[in-house]
Amino acid sequence: MHGADGIEHHVLPLRLEASPAPLPLLGAFTYRCDRPYELALDFRGAGMHVARWVFSRDLLLDGETCATGEGDVQVGPRWQGREPRVFLAFTNGERSCVVSARAKDVRALCRRLVALVPRGEEQRYYDLDAELSTLLPR
Repeated sequence: MHGADGIEHHVLPLRLEASPAPLPLLGAFTYRCDRPYELALDFRGAGMHVARWVFSRDLLLDGETCATGEGDVQVGPRWQGREPRVFLAFTNGERSCVVSARAKDVRALCRRLVALVPRGEEQRYYDLDAELSTLLPR
């Protein structure tokens, strides 16, 4: 869903893969046109907010078709059973989790993100000078 405020929200069904039996989760993806390089993912399960990760939009865009990412977030496609899925692995050094989403859901989300802010045009939506001025002392 796209709001007039330039914020896009998509909720996808996810599976927690690193458990004895895959557990269902919801993944609420939030994309802001004024922060075109990043994507937020809120995990919800059993009616609770479980965690939030903010990572590069390009990780999801690239990870839809090939394994990508180093360190804290890694994304890549994989066949599981009869269905192609996209796996997302998150680690903070102490804890980690792996979730997956149906590849067709991720593909639709990626198409929407690129329609909002085309690849290579992110700088048109992001004012780096304004962002730096809030970080640097005057």
